Amino acid sequence: MKIVFLLALLIGFAGTLAGAHFAPGLKHPRLPSQTTVVANGGRGEQFLIRLPADRIAATDGEAGGLRSKGAGGVMPMPAQFVAEPVLVEHFKVRDSAGAVIGIAARHWNGTGEAATTTWSVLIPSRGALVMSARGEDRAALDSALRARGYSAGKDWAGDVRVPMTRDAAGVVAAGTGEFESLVGTYTETWSVAAVDADGKISGTIALSTVTSRL
Repeated sequence: MKIVFLLALLIGFAGTLAGAHFAPGLKHPRLPSQTTVVANGGRGEQFLIRLPADRIAATDGEAGGLRSKGAGGVMPMPAQFVAEPVLVEHFKVRDSAGAVIGIAARHWNGTGEAATTTWSVLIPSRGALVMSARGEDRAALDSALRARGYSAGKDWAGDVRVPMTRDAAGVVAAGTGEFESLVGTYTETWSVAAVDADGKISGTIALSTVTSRL
């Protein structure tokens, strides 16, 4: 049941973007891709999310601690999933130059080594990219901030960088449009500069990909 629910979220999210992309009379401008050549082959591209400005919505903060604080609207979970370790977040996404180019969905569920994080990055003028990593500790960000002096209910400022992808990288799993037939890896890094008394994070999420054609 949980798998069906998560698949429905992903399909619905992708369907909305696809409908907007193929709607009659609507043509999205093609923004230049900010890619670099990787020394040992392939291409590198980084996607950025600025917090809290780019957060669209998230499930209840109890599901993900500080990671899901500060959303403009909280997405309610069906009753049968309230007790499950599931976190769903939606963001605007930017290129490395800071221009907003699309939207992204981040889905996390599971515990321990079985925990899985899935990113769906959709850029209307270019296509969609799906990435996945296993083993993320959902308390990693909260623990790192507490180690640097953060405590709930108080303003905090500093510099904390937390890699969310274990073993250095996750997997680029699938793509459409310009991203079709790409294989490679990605890393997800949260850089936090401040947390206010309500738990709202100021910082960035960086998704750095290294891909090549099949």
